[in-house]
Amino acid sequence: MFNYRMRILSLAATLLFSAPISNAADLDKLLVGEWQGQRDAGSKCSFLAWKLNRSADGKFEITFYSDPNKTEEAGREHGIWWVNSKEYFTQTEGVPTPDGYSYSFINQDTVHYAVLIRDPSADCKDDYEFTDHRVVGK
Repeated sequence: MFNYRMRILSLAATLLFSAPISNAADLDKLLVGEWQGQRDAGSKCSFLAWKLNRSADGKFEITFYSDPNKTEEAGREHGIWWVNSKEYFTQTEGVPTPDGYSYSFINQDTVHYAVLIRDPSADCKDDYEFTDHRVVGK
């Protein structure tokens, strides 16, 4: 019975959150641009760093790194992103369900996230929080 309910909830989340971007109103323009962040080794999940580029057309590309200096690439993903109120969602190409995060701006170049939902195949199953920083002036 429990497994059946989880399947229904997963399907409902997929249908609700994986709809394609309908218009620019579904995006927070303050999130557009190049960002970087990391999940520290002392957190609930293993260390992971990233560089993320969110486009104004609702697409994203992210590169993951296994080291803090971002020299050892651990993978790449791309897909679509959108917001619903103060909740941020990504739908990675080839992944059946989206990831969702609550988010709040610390300042215009720093955003704090907390995991709300994630695809069951995600590398970290625990709830965690992280902060992204805008890449400025290369």
